[in-house]
Amino acid sequence: MSNERARAMVEKVSAIDWRAAEESFEHGTSSARLMREYLRRAAVWVQELQKAQPVPFFDVTQPDRWPFFDLAAYVEPMAQPDSELAAQLEAFLAEHSSSPLTGRICQAALNWASLSPKSLAGFGDLPDPFEPLLLVFERNGAFWIENGFIDFVASRVRLGSWEDHVAAEPLLSLDRATLDAMDQA
Repeated sequence: MSNERARAMVEKVSAIDWRAAEESFEHGTSSARLMREYLRRAAVWVQELQKAQPVPFFDVTQPDRWPFFDLAAYVEPMAQPDSELAAQLEAFLAEHSSSPLTGRICQAALNWASLSPKSLAGFGDLPDPFEPLLLVFERNGAFWIENGFIDFVASRVRLGSWEDHVAAEPLLSLDRATLDAMDQA
């Protein structure tokens, strides 16, 4: 099952028109809202993981940990994606994506998709943290981080700490029509 999820994730990333993603800003509003949803979901996961840690290890002073980090390594430290899939993703991104951050995010999403259902069983119904980020990429949501904000040209999202995002209002629908309506408003 996890190998199927991982394969589907690599296929999803490979289907993205990365050139358009780096040149288009038409979905800035929905991309910013999707980013807020990613931050909220990641924060909810961090909150759950913090419960099991004697010393806090997620904060903004450790950029490898917040907000774009390998969450799977904290859920199941020994989990690794299929080496063929990892190589396929790496080769694709090396050719098509110009941002090291994008590569790091996609690798973390692959690691997440590679987790076994057993390793996720203890977390109840927590949402997939990477789904909103992959939608940002699919919808041509180019962004950069500057001065404490994630910037989408027409919209910005305050980075902050995970604690700043844990109680944010969830985005109830990630469907295309809902996201398109945000961009039309």
